[in-house]
Amino acid sequence: MANISLLWRKATDAGTVSGGAWRPTLPLQNLQTQDPQQVARSTSTAEASTWLRVDCGTGAPVPVSQFVLLNHNLTTAGRVRFVLSNAADGSAPLYDSGWLPAWEPTVVWGSLPWGAFPWNGVDTRAYPAGAALMHQVRTGTPYVARYVLVYLSDPSNPAGYLQAGRLMAGWSWSPAINAAWGASLRWVDPSAVKRTRGGRRIVSRQPKYRSFEMEFAALSEGEALGTAEAISRELGKDGDFFLCMDPKDSATNRFRRSIYANLTDTTPIVAAAMDCWTWRLSAEEII
Repeated sequence: MANISLLWRKATDAGTVSGGAWRPTLPLQNLQTQDPQQVARSTSTAEASTWLRVDCGTGAPVPVSQFVLLNHNLTTAGRVRFVLSNAADGSAPLYDSGWLPAWEPTVVWGSLPWGAFPWNGVDTRAYPAGAALMHQVRTGTPYVARYVLVYLSDPSNPAGYLQAGRLMAGWSWSPAINAAWGASLRWVDPSAVKRTRGGRRIVSRQPKYRSFEMEFAALSEGEALGTAEAISRELGKDGDFFLCMDPKDSATNRFRRSIYANLTDTTPIVAAAMDCWTWRLSAEEII
């Protein structure tokens, strides 16, 4: 089991977005907002229209070790490619993911009877905030690049356009010692339930979301005061992040144990012992 990854410092959020051909009413800048339902939409499915570039500038560099694309409408035949380069046209790339499938298997093997299980293993209804694509750089070493380029390919998409709701590329932190056992992930149903005088049960249905809690029980001083403190200070309750419990798990489990979220609240960073710090993380999903 790999240590958790937490993508919280996003190089692409403050960059200038351009490229491709996107509808003026649903521009590329929507990919930089926290709302995954506020999408950027291309004018067609032609590959000349469905690419984008983020110029992260030449200021304080933010290393990139992970890419996340949320709430896209690519079909199971769609593909995505991520490139890091210091050239605006993506030449001489520092990193190139190659073409990746837009969907990985989402159905847990054995959860459906024979005949009902999709042969490609994909259930496109699996995520409350829409499709989620995560890619971690294969070398394991973060890259610092001025330009992040994203190429989408799904020319036969029946919608006649491609769209996505959130793009994040940046540094995903993994602690040297993994989170403690006992991490919990649950579905929260805010639906209001009432009983009539006659005893009928009436439910005012609301969208469900997930909540997540975990504890880091053996952080070093640097991790506690250099990273956990910065996450609490910089993100607070309104900053977003993407957390994956086990980046190397099978896709079907990996995405069920990943969450795009805000902190529910800031929590104490505790000096538990000599060079041993604890920090509890509590989060609610953004849908």
